This record gives sequence, C-alpha cells and structure tokens, in this order.
Amino acid sequence: MTALANVFFKVPVIGWLARDAVHGRDDAKYWFVFNFAVTFVVMTWTFGYPFVIVYALTMTACGILGLIVLTAGDLFDGDKRRRRRAAAAAVKPRKGL
Repeated sequence: MTALANVFFKVPVIGWLARDAVHGRDDAKYWFVFNFAVTFVVMTWTFGYPFVIVYALTMTACGILGLIVLTAGDLFDGDKRRRRRAAAAAVKPRKGL
C-alpha cells in the first residue's frame, strides 16, 4: 500500500469509508456507493442548484484532465519509445532484387 493511500485512509469518515470499501467485507463496496449516493442527494437537497452546478463543473474539469492525461502519453514518455517505433516502422530495402 502506498503512503498516499495510508494517509487518505486516516482522514476521518471519508478515509474510514474508503478503507472499509477496499479492505472490508464483500458488501462494503455496495454500502460505500450507497453512502456516496445518499450524501449526494442530501447535499442537493440542502444546497440545491448551486451544488449541482459546482459538482458538474468539478466533474467537467476531472474529465478534461483525464483526457489530457490519456492523450498526452508521449509528452511525458520521453524519446525512447518514439525512437523505437520509428526504427520499427522504417522500411528496409531488399537485397538482390
């Protein structure tokens, strides 16, 4: 387990629920999803439309960030893999024809 996960699991309530979902009984994952859904409904009931807008904007930012990470793999990868692909794709001339 990474140190970051251990630190997250020590956060009160949210970390405890996440740790139980990962390391708990088999049905703990379903209870985690249920608790998340109930929390979302209660927050929507309490704060209304502004909460929905903030949630949608946050998920939009996460989606765009995910697309950037998925499509910019070569940017963070370095030149080794790119050179290997170019060498494999190079056409070699035939001898004797």
